[in-house]
Amino acid sequence: MYNDLILSDMEVRIENMIFGWHEELPEMFIELLNTLVLTKNEQDVRGVMEVFARKELFNALFAFGYGAHHLWVTQKKASDPDQCLENRLLIVEF
Repeated sequence: MYNDLILSDMEVRIENMIFGWHEELPEMFIELLNTLVLTKNEQDVRGVMEVFARKELFNALFAFGYGAHHLWVTQKKASDPDQCLENRLLIVEF
């Protein structure tokens, strides 16, 4: 049933654990992860991130950016939301 939904050469890889300093952080991360897994190409990934970037809570908890062929997401520090934790949470290669 779900095999038809996931037909892409993309890879979503979780690289580190999340630090649940905010009660809604785990739920937001799972929502992002589930949505990214269903994307089929770079355009879909960018569309998903446009939607998440409009969410104030997402921006308070996470930072993201793009490389030539990937998206990265990292967690912001609880002590200083202008800074990010050293390691990425996930990477999506397209």
